[in-house]
Amino acid sequence: MKRTSGLIAVGASAITYFVAVTQRSTMGTASLAAAERFHTNAEQLASLAVLQIFVYAAMQIPIGFLLDRFGARVLLIIGALTMGVGQVTVAFSDNLSQAVLGRILVGLGDAFTFISMIRVINGWYSGRRASQLQQWLSNIGQLGQVASAVPFAALLGFAGWQNAFLGIASASILAALLVFFAVQNSRVTPIDKPSPLNLASMRDQFVTNMRNPGTRFAFWVHFTTQSAATVFVLLWGFPFLERAQELEKPLASALISSMVFVGIAVGLFYGWICGAHPHLRYRLIISVAFTIIGAWAVVLLWPGVAPLWLLALLVAVLGGAGPASMIAFDYSRAYTPIARLGSANGIVNIGGFLATLVTMFLIGVTLDAVHAWRLTEVHMPVGAQVGLYDLEGFRIAMWIQIGVILVGVFGLRREHSQLMKLDASRLASALLGNNTHEK
Repeated sequence: MKRTSGLIAVGASAITYFVAVTQRSTMGTASLAAAERFHTNAEQLASLAVLQIFVYAAMQIPIGFLLDRFGARVLLIIGALTMGVGQVTVAFSDNLSQAVLGRILVGLGDAFTFISMIRVINGWYSGRRASQLQQWLSNIGQLGQVASAVPFAALLGFAGWQNAFLGIASASILAALLVFFAVQNSRVTPIDKPSPLNLASMRDQFVTNMRNPGTRFAFWVHFTTQSAATVFVLLWGFPFLERAQELEKPLASALISSMVFVGIAVGLFYGWICGAHPHLRYRLIISVAFTIIGAWAVVLLWPGVAPLWLLALLVAVLGGAGPASMIAFDYSRAYTPIARLGSANGIVNIGGFLATLVTMFLIGVTLDAVHAWRLTEVHMPVGAQVGLYDLEGFRIAMWIQIGVILVGVFGLRREHSQLMKLDASRLASALLGNNTHEK
């Protein structure tokens, strides 16, 4: 019975996460439609996604405390309903400000979902099985990107803006009902003796988590490996492929959708590494970071439009980056007591989305700046056509993400040395205890 309850609870939370990913990524699919509907420049278009991600990241710590206090079931329901309200707001938006408000609500609801799913998994499973489920279900949840890139894109095309966003909003309402009937927090509820929910206890718990090298290292794992793929899916992937690389919309959608299937396949391998060979995780993370840098560098330095095989390779590399970010939660689980795991994972989850919002916004600012510079009479040849999202603008703007990833690599290397000191101290204490016992 417990086994069945665990499968049902974890499965329902995973479906809710799938819906959340779909809601999160709809604006990436609708980015060009939004630009035409609201008559925006690149910086204003970026604000639709940036404010959504900012709210998501800013809410991770308080939601982590709420998760430790109230459990995952309540938070999953609140998150799904909030996302539904946000998408309804976007559906009826007539100007950019209304759409931004709707996307802020989507980001707020989304913030409740992922770490709640992780908490459900860790409430029912432990050890190697928990590591594998975290990888598998987080990557299967990314199929929500396919739902936004293919059926939602088709719905947007033939039903129009309002009907498309109302339709996708209904999925969140159904997810909330599913959680209400199917999800239990854990085998043994971790909130039987909840800590008081006040500013003093939240501050103390935050300080305790930040003093933990495992939490800090996991933050940088997430920061380094998640942003490139998320930026591509949530906002700049479609304009880059359609306008800069001159691909047809169906082909661009297919490439972005393929990232999910690459992620699922690679995630199985990462899950095996985390469970069977955890000592290889650090090398894996560093390898992923430099593979992303290398792939983007080749595409951006390629003379003219990149060939399709190179764009497919880039998309495959980005698809493998998302599952690597999940290794962060493997570290936090290993170094954090379950009573503090929600708040610790909130800190960790900020990492990737902080990198994402900085990258996303700076790309938009750079595109506008390059466009304005190229429009001046000094630099624009007579009769030349200069588009906001053409290749020359993206060729400069996309280097920003490489700089952000390198900041993450620096943080990783710094905190990894601290983590090794902690592991050495634990090993020495264990050996000393064994020797004392033997004597």
